[in-house]
Amino acid sequence: MIEPAKVLGIGLVAGGGLYAVGGMLHPRGSGDTKDAYIASMLSQNSWAGSHLASCAGLVLIAVTLIATARTSTFGLAGRTWIWAAAAGAGLGAAELLPHTAAASDLSHLEHGDSTPILDTHLLLQTVATPALGLTTAALAVYVARQSQTGPARALAAIAVLCGVAYAFAGPLTAISEGVRFVVLFPASAGIALWYLGTGIRLLTRHTAPAAPTAPAMEAVR
Repeated sequence: MIEPAKVLGIGLVAGGGLYAVGGMLHPRGSGDTKDAYIASMLSQNSWAGSHLASCAGLVLIAVTLIATARTSTFGLAGRTWIWAAAAGAGLGAAELLPHTAAASDLSHLEHGDSTPILDTHLLLQTVATPALGLTTAALAVYVARQSQTGPARALAAIAVLCGVAYAFAGPLTAISEGVRFVVLFPASAGIALWYLGTGIRLLTRHTAPAAPTAPAMEAVR
């Protein structure tokens, strides 16, 4: 039977990998105004595929974290952070549904008409990026403290730096007039790297051999 840690490792590797692929496929925008920048991305064929891959990755991460919360893989004391990160990943996945569908509003955007799906995506994004970025960073810090290993600390540093940057991406882009804050969105790669790297750590770590059971007479003493 496969150890729970290995199953969870597979889930995090697959989820983090899919999320990373989605980020790499994401179209690159151009334009000085927010509408022009968004329109340049919505018109590209990779828009749907990139966000569907990211959505699948976050769903898998959320499911894996929920399964993790039911075990002692990251320690029982970390269940609060695990549930929080699962909720953050779930919210991020939910936001990617109108995010993907926003391409249907391209012609409306170009002609200055109302864009209800795009507006929904942009509104939800102001909540989803902080939820995903900050909860991942918090979980990464907890896991690094529990593990006390160099790789865990290095991954946590990446998760904190990128998680905080990604957390500000949605809100700052929403309240600003230009597109100067869109440079924060690629920080999602650090979130993907943390889940991917943590999954690899779970798959490669060695389980300590069980201590030999003392004979019954010795146990009585």
